[in-house]
Amino acid sequence: MKHLKKVSPAIGFLAAFFALFLLFASPAYATGGLTVSTVYPGTTVTAGKTASFNLMLDNAGLIPLNTKISIGELPSGWTATFTGGGNVVSRVFVKPEASASFSLALDIPADTKQGEYHVSVTADAGGDITDTLDLSLIVSDTEVAQGLFKSQFPELQGGATATFGFNVDLTNSGTEDKYYSLSADAPDGWQVSFRPTTASTDIVSLTVAAGQTQQLSVNVKPPADVRAGEYVIPCVAVSTTESMSLDLKVIITGNYTLQLKTNDGRLNADAQVGRETPVTLVVTNTGSADLTNLTFTSTAPTGGWAIRFDQPVIDTLVAGATQEVVAFIKPDTNAVAGDYAASIGVETAQAKANIDLRVAVKTSTLWGIVAVIIIVLLAGGLYLVFKKFGRR
Repeated sequence: MKHLKKVSPAIGFLAAFFALFLLFASPAYATGGLTVSTVYPGTTVTAGKTASFNLMLDNAGLIPLNTKISIGELPSGWTATFTGGGNVVSRVFVKPEASASFSLALDIPADTKQGEYHVSVTADAGGDITDTLDLSLIVSDTEVAQGLFKSQFPELQGGATATFGFNVDLTNSGTEDKYYSLSADAPDGWQVSFRPTTASTDIVSLTVAAGQTQQLSVNVKPPADVRAGEYVIPCVAVSTTESMSLDLKVIITGNYTLQLKTNDGRLNADAQVGRETPVTLVVTNTGSADLTNLTFTSTAPTGGWAIRFDQPVIDTLVAGATQEVVAFIKPDTNAVAGDYAASIGVETAQAKANIDLRVAVKTSTLWGIVAVIIIVLLAGGLYLVFKKFGRR
């Protein structure tokens, strides 16, 4: 025991040292883990045009980073805009050991003199977790042949379960063949794929011959739980000399469906004559649009039955939401023992659902006891009669 007491302080010291190491080591790892980059940090652009850069923010650390993005000092008259997810942004959130993409558009005035200009992009997550990317732009008086990335029908509408196919043309207007990288900045859960109309497999890049146009099919599939609304899918085609963007819009129309079931999944219930039996119902909005004014209905076996609900009307049930409602079933006071069928439903102007319940009615045990007593009395009476008059 004495030997253990001498060792304990050493163990405590090591534990404290290890805890301090973890405390200070983690931020150190995160500090060096932020990188802002682009595949093509240098480009040539004509005065009066817009230069676009597809940027990537990589977080190699173990903590999420809410990163502020900013542009350094710009030449006179230049303007810069950061976009992500179809919106103008000033911050980018990056999960641990993950990446996030965003874009930079630089509007260059028409009177800008030709020459080389440098612009810096800074990503700052606080706590000395920063990184800076230098971009180089050569402004030329010579018109740079700009390609085309367009769709005749960039806006499609359909239900939540549909896959939207856009026909897109990618044109190389230059005098040399160009290699293009294709990407899309879709919301979480969305799937976007690119495929040449003459091919059977998806691609992420392709080469387009000088002066030629490649027809592409861009397929957009929303997630299963998507809600009704409008969604913009920014797509880009990037080569070594140009970056072309195309915004595709998907309009999800409302998908109205309802589900009704009991909380335990059973479709039978036991009830007694003249007494209410509670049955807990679960109603779920399984569609992609909100539902309003949900009304519960019922069909009883006979007119003497009564079915009521603790909440006969639900004002609003948002897409994907679930709510419980209790139905109280009261058999007719004259009902005999046996199985009866009752129907319960819920409906709105757009959708409805119903279930059929088998209600097993049992008579009161009091009447059973009374019947037994009557039988015993009758048997006793017959016994006395036979005993008294049987000898005669």
